[in-house]
Amino acid sequence: MERKSIEKGDITLVVFPFTDLSSEKRRPALVVGASEEHVVVAFITTRSTGPLQWHASLSSSDESGLMSHSTVRCDKILSIDTKLISGAIGAASPATVKKVDAKLRRLLKL
Repeated sequence: MERKSIEKGDITLVVFPFTDLSSEKRRPALVVGASEEHVVVAFITTRSTGPLQWHASLSSSDESGLMSHSTVRCDKILSIDTKLISGAIGAASPATVKKVDAKLRRLLKL
């Protein structure tokens, strides 16, 4: 069975390392960029900590696949091999993707 390709705006589950690299945890992430071999994802959390100007609100809905209101942390991004992603659990709205894009452009000075 062929796996559906991961696309920008998809919400997927990814193994993220803790900040101190002592351990890791599977958590939701928003795909902010994708190629055939790699995806770039932004961390999703239910806790709002860190610099708030890099946060984007993400509501829980059938489309997102999330259980509760969450925050996309645009300042916590990771590039991983597509083989490490089993598939999307949902998708962010086009408006949310646009907000995240704007925050990433400012953060990365693009």
